[in-house]
Amino acid sequence: MSTNDPDRDWFAPPPSQPTQPPQPTPPPQGAPPPQGAPSDRGTPSQGPQRPQPPLAPARPRRGQRQPFSPGAPPPRPRRGTAPFPDQQVWPPPQSRSVSTATQPIPVIPSAGPLPPSTPPPPPAEDVPSAVPTPPPAAAAAAVRPRRRRGRTLLLGVGAVVVFTLGMGLPTADRYLFYKSGQPSETVHVVPVGQQVTYEHVTWLAVIKPTPPPAGTTHTTPDKQWLKITVTRKAADETGTLLTGRPELTVRDKSQRTWQVEIVEDNLPTDKHEVHRAYDYSALAVVPKAVAGEVELHLEPNITYRSDTPTEKLLQVTPEDEEKAARNDVLIFRR
Repeated sequence: MSTNDPDRDWFAPPPSQPTQPPQPTPPPQGAPPPQGAPSDRGTPSQGPQRPQPPLAPARPRRGQRQPFSPGAPPPRPRRGTAPFPDQQVWPPPQSRSVSTATQPIPVIPSAGPLPPSTPPPPPAEDVPSAVPTPPPAAAAAAVRPRRRRGRTLLLGVGAVVVFTLGMGLPTADRYLFYKSGQPSETVHVVPVGQQVTYEHVTWLAVIKPTPPPAGTTHTTPDKQWLKITVTRKAADETGTLLTGRPELTVRDKSQRTWQVEIVEDNLPTDKHEVHRAYDYSALAVVPKAVAGEVELHLEPNITYRSDTPTEKLLQVTPEDEEKAARNDVLIFRR
């Protein structure tokens, strides 16, 4: 039939197409029909289709229990629930003593083989003796305390030496510094009852016991008051200008020193006269046991001159330094 035939039924299949298509093989029971197969609605087939994978079983609704089928995997637990009861997982539960360690102990390298032990001494022959020989252990124990005592003694001596050096070195340094500013005394001894002329001035001293001054409280039965009279005379014109007051002390044979206080004098304020005597009256307090042996130590002032201008009083000349370095002391014997 021509395609342009006006009497053709356009809704009928062409003569070349069979009226009944081949029937497909029915799928296994429970599997869905393949895509393109005729459905209940009568949709015509669209040709050969690929097989579809089996569908997963439908999830049960909330609150509905899933039916059990043999051979099916166990149901998955819900999120947040423990699959097993609380039990120890690692390490495996086993009896373990308290002394065991859970951490590996590092290997300590060996320091080498141990030194060979000293072979025991050969057995001594049976020699009869009156005193039994102590065993070596007892002898070593008897010697060890002596060694310890000797070591302790050496440590003690060393500590004393170190302490002495630590204390003595600063003391020696201070002494040398003191001696640099305080030179040793240049002693001039004056015989008993005699006078001496030194640096243009003649000196004489007399020491006598005296009762305590009226109203004084600085006295006890074991003390003795002494009255000391020092007389000075200018030997020449230079001596009339050396009017500085001397320093006075009394000392016993053990070199114990007591201060002497000048209480009055009759020295003029202007220039002294040559060969005229001027006196210092002084007092001292000493123990009664040494009152008859103490001697007067007089340090004259040989650097001050009464004619020195006021602006030059603080100036020190080389001559004054040389005189001060001598540290002259007059000792009046008794």
